[in-house]
Formats: sequence, C-alpha cells, structure tokens
Amino acid sequence: MTPSRWTILAVCVLGFMQTHLHRVGFAPLIPTFIANLGISYVAASTIMTAYFWTYAAVQVPVGVLTDRLGSRRVMLAFLSLLVLGVIAFSFSHTYGQSLLARCLIGLGTAAVWLPGLRLINEWFPPGERGRATGLFSAGGGVGGTMALLIIPLLSERLGWRLSYALLLIPVLLTLVLVFLVVHPSAARPRPSGEVKAAPLALHGPLVVLGRVLGTRAMWPFNISVLFSYGAYISLITWLPMFLVRDEGLSRSLAGLVTALITAGTIVSWPMAGFISDRLGRRKPLYLFSQAMSAVICLGFALLVPGSGFAAAAVVAGLAGLLLGGMVTPFVMVTELFPPELVGTASGVVNTFCFVGSLLIPVALGYVLDRTGSFPNAFIACAAVQTLAFLSAVFTRETGPARRGIMVA
Repeated sequence: MTPSRWTILAVCVLGFMQTHLHRVGFAPLIPTFIANLGISYVAASTIMTAYFWTYAAVQVPVGVLTDRLGSRRVMLAFLSLLVLGVIAFSFSHTYGQSLLARCLIGLGTAAVWLPGLRLINEWFPPGERGRATGLFSAGGGVGGTMALLIIPLLSERLGWRLSYALLLIPVLLTLVLVFLVVHPSAARPRPSGEVKAAPLALHGPLVVLGRVLGTRAMWPFNISVLFSYGAYISLITWLPMFLVRDEGLSRSLAGLVTALITAGTIVSWPMAGFISDRLGRRKPLYLFSQAMSAVICLGFALLVPGSGFAAAAVVAGLAGLLLGGMVTPFVMVTELFPPELVGTASGVVNTFCFVGSLLIPVALGYVLDRTGSFPNAFIACAAVQTLAFLSAVFTRETGPARRGIMVA
C-alpha cells in the first residue's frame, strides 16, 4: 500500500523532533557540566557546538547521497549512528568523552532535514510546499521544547545520565517508522504534463555541486542563514544559564522560559509556511522574522535583566511567535533549483547554517568570559541578527506567484 504524502510528512516531523531534541538537549545541562567538570563558558559552548562540527561537515555529502540513493536509505543509516551517540553521551565522564559523543550525535542527526526536504519536494505540489515545510520544521520546535522542559525535570529526579539515555526510545521508534513508511519504491504520482528530471547519475557529484555553488542567487541565502541560525543557537545556548545565574531562576523554570521560544515556533513555522503559500511569496515573511530576531535579542539584553521570570517569559513567548519566517529560506532554496538538485542545494545552504551555529556561540562564549555580562552577549547576538537581515534583503523571491503558478 502506497502511503499518503501526509503520512510521509508525519514520519519526517517525528525524525526532525529527534534532531532538535539532541541539538538543544545539552543546554539545560550546561550548569551541571560547568559545576562538575570545572570548565569555562567557552568549553561548555564547545561541547554544545561539537554537535554542529559533524552535522555541518556532512551536509553537502548528505545532500548528494540523498539525491543519489534516496531519502530512506540515508535516514536509516544516520539515525542508527544517533543511537550510538546517545549511548556514548550517557556514559561519558570527561570533557573529551562528552565532546566526542556530541560529535557522534551531530553526525547521527545530520540526515533528517535534507532527506525530508527532498520528500516534500517529491510528494507536495508547489502551492503546498510552504505549509509542508513549516509543519516539518515544527517538529524541531516540538523536539527542542521537549528537551528544554523534560531534561531538566528528569535530571533533577533521575540524574542526567539516565534522563539522556531515555531519549533512545523516540529515536528507535523513528527508525522503525522510517523503515516501514518511507518505502524505497514510494513516489508521488506525477501529473501527466510534469517533466521528469534527467537522472542525476548522468552527472558527477562535483559537477552537480559546482552547478549549485555557481548559482549567484544562492549566496545571499548562504550568508544570511549563517548569521541568523548562529545567533539563534547562541540565544538558546546561553539563555538558561543567564536565567539561572543572573535572574535566580531554578533550572526547571529557566528551561521553561527558553522552551517558550521553541514552543512558539511549533505554531509560527507552519503558519509562516501557510501564509507564504497563500500569498505566493516567501521573502516578506523572511525579512520580517529577521528584523524581529534582532529586536528579540535586544529585549533579552535591555528589558529582562533584573526583571525576573515574568519579563523573560514575555520576551521568550514573543520570540517564538515572531520568528516563524526563519523557515522560508529553506523553501526558497528548493524552489531555485530543479528536483534533481534539491538535496545538494539544501545541503549547501544547511552547511552555512550550521557553520554559523558552530562558530557564533563560541564567539559569544568568549564575550562572556571576557566581560562576564550576558546582556553584552545578547547585544552582540542582536548585531549578528542585523547582519543576517541585511543579507536577506538581497535574496531572490521564489514563491509560486513569481513563477506564475496559481495559488490555491
């Protein structure tokens, strides 16, 4: 029985939940690691960003493999590595072991987003791809929210090792569903007038990559997401520690406040995709969210210090609801290229996204070590988001309306 496109999407959403569960799952544990290992802020942020070393390094290869081997094989192989990474991190006892385990976790989660984008491109018509990508992204919001809420609570009762080991359960469930649902022979029935793409195997991977990198319209996207997601991950990384150290919140309350950001994206990412489908345009939402990203960082720097839980919760809640347009550049990139290049192109832009996520939190950790001031770090975060906005201004609109496609 051939699955429906919504069943395929549901499995992708569950897989992306695992990606974000482990992406931000270390953030609530940072105070524990600093206290137990006696490490600096830079060292703690290095453990956090070690996830992105391997994740970013394999994005282009994952994109090429997805275009060549299909989404199912790639997802199964990498999710199996995630199982090993979760086990290794749960048993880590030293700084070096934690660092290596986070690298393995990053590698294991590296092949959900790109295969999922390709599946959306294969199964959904252009007028539905924004909302499908938004729903797919919402899985990340669910996973990140679960990490920020559940890990602090469980670690206070069970210890962080057992708490983290329990995250194996949803990973194993995802593996089984990918195996059962994303069948290699499954494909969306193509309309009779739709042109079939030339087989990618006719071209070498370097030729394909060169074609993507040689597309000038790609570069504003690359630069913008580098700054944008680097600053976003920096905020998620350091906000719990700021709320615990400076505002006197418990770890659970700090996790709750930070989770309001990711929880808001569960609504705002699908809504942004839906609105962009209805408008037939993606760029206005992209620019709006980028501008709001800088404003939110300034809110944490200037309004929250000394105001406690209530102010932090309000700013965090607004952040989650206003940043939905962050998902639109990934839809736009898939619309820049023919179907046979979607995986590779998405891999390129995602590489830049996570190079920023690797470098910028460490840079802000350096600001913290030098100044001891979280507000200073958040102001620097706002400056980075402003650079992301300026780059986004130069991106090309790719929505259905621009290409003359009727919007439902």
